[in-house]
Amino acid sequence: MHTRELSVFVENKAGRLAVLTKLLGQAGINIRGFSVADMSDYGIVRLIVDKPDEAAALLRDRSFIVRESNLICIRVPDQPGGLSSILNMLSASDINVEYMYAIVDTLIVFNVENPDQAESLLLESGVKVVSGPEVYSL
Repeated sequence: MHTRELSVFVENKAGRLAVLTKLLGQAGINIRGFSVADMSDYGIVRLIVDKPDEAAALLRDRSFIVRESNLICIRVPDQPGGLSSILNMLSASDINVEYMYAIVDTLIVFNVENPDQAESLLLESGVKVVSGPEVYSL
């Protein structure tokens, strides 16, 4: 019943995430969800993929450090307080949530060094940039 997650340690420099995602894409491995946590020199990319065994082997073969974990994936009611009710249930049973992230959608939020430059580049390249009000109304 658990969902397998791959935690990949990636050097915190331009192009490393592109290399990681290109390797997976070329191998026909689809990313279903992810989270990126940055640190000064390295970051942790947490991945949910459709072929975790293949992805872990591929990345290890390419000298990435990969850790595997079992997570719980749930559907949260899409209403005000939906997430809160679930977190309160866990808290009432003294179950600590170490981290969480949303998966399985194609809307991605980026924090980049120069947001205006990145937005212009993406728009010029034909990438659909979703405005804050559009996101808020989903």
